[in-house]
Amino acid sequence: MAIAIRKSDDIRLSLESIISELSFIPGKRVFIKPNLCGRAPIKPGENTSIAVLDALIDILVRMDCQVTIGHGALLGSEEQKTTFCETLEQSGFVKYMGSKHVTIINIDELERDEVILDGLAFHLPMSYFANHVDTYINLAKLKTHMETQVSLSLKNQMGLPIPDDRVNMHKYGLNKYIALLGSVIKPDFNIIEGFPAMENNGPHHGTPRDTQLIAGSNDMVELDSFICRLIGLDPTKVEHIKLANEASVGKFSDQSVTRQFRELVIPDFKLASREYRYGRMMRAYPGYSCSMCISAVNNAGKEFKKHPIKYWRVLIKSIISKHPINIIFGSPDGSIFEKGRNICIGSCAKELAEAKQSVFLDGCPPKQSDVIEFIMKNI
Repeated sequence: MAIAIRKSDDIRLSLESIISELSFIPGKRVFIKPNLCGRAPIKPGENTSIAVLDALIDILVRMDCQVTIGHGALLGSEEQKTTFCETLEQSGFVKYMGSKHVTIINIDELERDEVILDGLAFHLPMSYFANHVDTYINLAKLKTHMETQVSLSLKNQMGLPIPDDRVNMHKYGLNKYIALLGSVIKPDFNIIEGFPAMENNGPHHGTPRDTQLIAGSNDMVELDSFICRLIGLDPTKVEHIKLANEASVGKFSDQSVTRQFRELVIPDFKLASREYRYGRMMRAYPGYSCSMCISAVNNAGKEFKKHPIKYWRVLIKSIISKHPINIIFGSPDGSIFEKGRNICIGSCAKELAEAKQSVFLDGCPPKQSDVIEFIMKNI
């Protein structure tokens, strides 16, 4: 078995025990890719735990490693773009700037090599990994995801391509390209931590759940599938994990492993829904939207709630509309169109909107102000 897992409030002890059990010996130059996706105000469970990262860094430094943390800017709407520096500030990771033990870099600024994956061009820091990294640690979060069901170690690597590549992944096959990305960049070690985890509608609208779990493996597919089973999700029905298994990125964990750790199973862990509700009658369906349209629609929703008098009509309709009001963006499932009033937003939803003769707001992404005006006009 290439998986080790611990449940304890002693983070450092858990990490040391996992590293020892799996006989993991890092090289001199260690690169850590954390998970930072939260925008202010950040919810507990959105981002990698600083306490976990602190403990991991301390262990690695005591092993005489040179530690580099790498991340980039976050995708967002025109009104809410989160730069690399803002990402560090908002997440608290700015504390590592100037540390004598840690270097933190903006991976968007690294030299890129073009790699073609199933017809789509990716621009990846292959030369950097080859020339400046001895050991790559993929430090992922245990959380749900409304588009991919879970965001674990395979999904965490989406932060490595340039922003335009990430947008294209959402446009042309999110699950497929998450899987294929794992075929060209494989971490030496993967860690998934739940301090806290996020359940319900992650990765942004979920609720924190303190699991005190940390798991490690050198196989992303095995680790992700194992975690899925712990939270009551069949990994063979999680598309990107299934595709990664088929592409030989890794292999599914054996179900007997889960039985071995039956005391760690969380049977009431709340999984993600495909929709986010605004009141009783209005629902947002992100499809496979990237964070740019998600940000535009989410911030429009915040404005509606913040100014109920100004947007009284939206408030009333969200409660007592005769028919469901569906706000659809990304690359949606056509079954959503079977009932209610459908309002399509963003260029990814254009083809389906035209086929179903639904109202449509173009843009990649549309401006938040345009989203507000369009929803007001069409509800």
